[in-house]
Amino acid sequence: MRLTDVFSAQSVALNRTTVESNRIPFMGEAWFPNKKKMGIDLSWFKIHKGLGVALKPSNFDAIATIRPRQGFAITKQQMPLFRESMLVKEQDMIDIMRVREANDPYINAVLSSIYDDTNELINGADIAAERMRMQLLCPAEGELGISIAADDMVYNYDYDGDGSWKAKHYVELTTAGDKWDAPTTAKPLTNLRTGIQYLASIGVTAEMVLSNSSTFDLLLECDQVKDALVTMSGTTVNFMDTETTEEVIRRKLKVDWLTYDKMYKDYDGTEKKFFLDDYVTIIGSGQLGSTYFGTTPEERTLLGDPKVDVSVLDRGVAIAVKTDYGPPVSVATTVSQIVLPSFEGMDSIYVIKVK
Repeated sequence: MRLTDVFSAQSVALNRTTVESNRIPFMGEAWFPNKKKMGIDLSWFKIHKGLGVALKPSNFDAIATIRPRQGFAITKQQMPLFRESMLVKEQDMIDIMRVREANDPYINAVLSSIYDDTNELINGADIAAERMRMQLLCPAEGELGISIAADDMVYNYDYDGDGSWKAKHYVELTTAGDKWDAPTTAKPLTNLRTGIQYLASIGVTAEMVLSNSSTFDLLLECDQVKDALVTMSGTTVNFMDTETTEEVIRRKLKVDWLTYDKMYKDYDGTEKKFFLDDYVTIIGSGQLGSTYFGTTPEERTLLGDPKVDVSVLDRGVAIAVKTDYGPPVSVATTVSQIVLPSFEGMDSIYVIKVK
């Protein structure tokens, strides 16, 4: 379909709707702030804190026993490259000229929406980074890692190679009566308290619980949550709202609850949630890692080239606009990024699959 097929000469109807999910900011940046680095390799340290060890006794006039340092691991990965282009072709340019000749006040707004290639691609870059951060905060089946697959490109990053994180920081409720969709028998406050206590045992203070709204809504029907409110108010409760449930969590467990419902379209066009259904993540205080942006080929080789208009955002996303005078004439907008999160604070989260 050509652009001129969408518009009439005298009338253009602008019916533009913004999906509510697009208004939600990218939450992952709060725990994985952006950092720029040179090159394309990422190395980060994970320190195994564990429990403190008592000081050993010693004889007087004896040489002190040498204590080994607590373990740490160095993770090194080559960061993945993301790159896409959009073209404005000769036919597009002709159509734009024809449409602008129409006497209608909405035309420029429509054209700006359709041909806003730069912002569309930059938004895609932000989605790719957030998708990786949320794969770490909400690991499916407890497999802590990042998986990216599109066309013939496949990237897999395993953040828990020996399974030690999953063994202690992930639990799946497998008994039907324990799952949170069994309102009369489920014990979500108990499940959350178990996770909070485990984090406390390794020196991490739980600060908040993260889920999407579908998972949080399971609590609204749960008898244990309602009974907790009865003990607080002395009044039988038949209906729980969001604010009341959040207050119960805050008073009983000393943590805040955050819901994250932002969505995106995957490479195959299916709509997906950044934070999966049926998972909750207890998060300790402080930064969990960083979102590192490397040096793209466009920044490294094309910046300053008079034939290509290249700009680099502060976080490292590169935008290159090139006009090819052909024939045929075309204008290509390319956005690229090299990005990968580090996860030094992986031991500061505890994940529960609740159903």
